[in-house]
Amino acid sequence: MAFFDLSVPLSGSPVETVGMLHRLGYATVALDHAIVGKVPPDVSAVLASIASTKAKCAAAAPPTLGGAAPRVLSRVTVELADPSVAHLLNGTASSMKEFDIVAVTPTTERLWAQACEKMDVDIISLDLSKRLPFFVKPKQVNVALARGIFFEIEYSAAIADATARRNLISNAIQVVRASKQKGIIISSRASRAMLARGPYDVANLARLFGMSPQAAKEALSVNCRAVVSHGAMRRGTSKGVTAVVDAASLSDGDQWKLPPDFSGAMDEDEDGDEDEDAAAADVDMAGPA
Repeated sequence: MAFFDLSVPLSGSPVETVGMLHRLGYATVALDHAIVGKVPPDVSAVLASIASTKAKCAAAAPPTLGGAAPRVLSRVTVELADPSVAHLLNGTASSMKEFDIVAVTPTTERLWAQACEKMDVDIISLDLSKRLPFFVKPKQVNVALARGIFFEIEYSAAIADATARRNLISNAIQVVRASKQKGIIISSRASRAMLARGPYDVANLARLFGMSPQAAKEALSVNCRAVVSHGAMRRGTSKGVTAVVDAASLSDGDQWKLPPDFSGAMDEDEDGDEDEDAAAADVDMAGPA
């Protein structure tokens, strides 16, 4: 089972943290850039910083998990405090499409409802280490789940602070009950390597939130993979409906998207064309009857 940690702050010590997470058994991590306030129209500088950090993470990868470097994704988390920011997250021209994962942190009940019902995002991430300013209602949670949005629980803030730990457990129980253990991912948001924990330790922590052992493991693996897939659909399709690409442009890692008989069908077409050409040549050589 491949484990994911989809929240490593870019502003902390990401290279050391990613290295620690890799040693702990995580195969995929996401470098998270936080935006507070206005969403910038140009995010090229942020993406360049993430690309540079990715290269450093690959170079510093420890010889674990078969010697393979961790898969590092790009993520942006937008703190929602102003309703005018919401429309900037939607649409094909949005700069947010440049990121592998888009998350939002709503700070008011109105923005919480808007995030669940309308925003084109992959994750809703609440700061559960503090008292929530609104109730997590099952109706809104179900709407978000039906749209393919996941809810995130981050644990690092509660490691060294008793008050944050109490708030995290209380708020996480509320999220787990409202979602019926569905559509939840657990991430570290560890700004330092010492705040990271292994996947099985995190799964045990999730038991305090009311999650079953199976649901806890899925929150670190299967659900995270679904988030990444949702992000790919958001970036590469029109409202997640369809995407048309040239088969020849697919990388080796994306060849699984082709049907099993795709290459065979191409070969048959080529063979058929050759047979037709040969038959036409025979007719020409024979001349008219």
